[in-house]
Amino acid sequence: MSEFANHLNSILVETYHNIVRVEEDFLRNNHKINLSIREMHLVECVGMDKENGKTISEIAEYLKVAKPSVTVAVMKLVKKGYLVKEGSDSDGRVVRVMLTKAGRVVEAYHHMYHIGMVQEIEKGFQDEEQEILIRAIKKLNEFFKRSIGEE
Repeated sequence: MSEFANHLNSILVETYHNIVRVEEDFLRNNHKINLSIREMHLVECVGMDKENGKTISEIAEYLKVAKPSVTVAVMKLVKKGYLVKEGSDSDGRVVRVMLTKAGRVVEAYHHMYHIGMVQEIEKGFQDEEQEILIRAIKKLNEFFKRSIGEE
């Protein structure tokens, strides 16, 4: 591997682990939130459509996991009081997953945490550097999407 490739590999691995640790610390240090990272991301997904919620299929597609795994996770979050399942008014076969009041609070708090984190990161970059960073991360994301067959 080239020196660049070695350096890039080290940075990507370290950055990935740091992102996971930051998310874990956020959840662990807030005693009001008894969620794992995966559960928080599921709540976040459901919260993207506050009015209509999401179906199990929509959640599975967004999170890139199997529907049975989503069903199990949703049931755990229903028991924890963050989600509720409701039948569709237009189609009785469709079940929509919605946030409860506790789910909305946690999702909003997590969203505000992300806004604060991004604003702090933004402060460390000049305008030109911000543009370069965004372009570079977009290219990385496009590579990863191609690697998993999304593009």
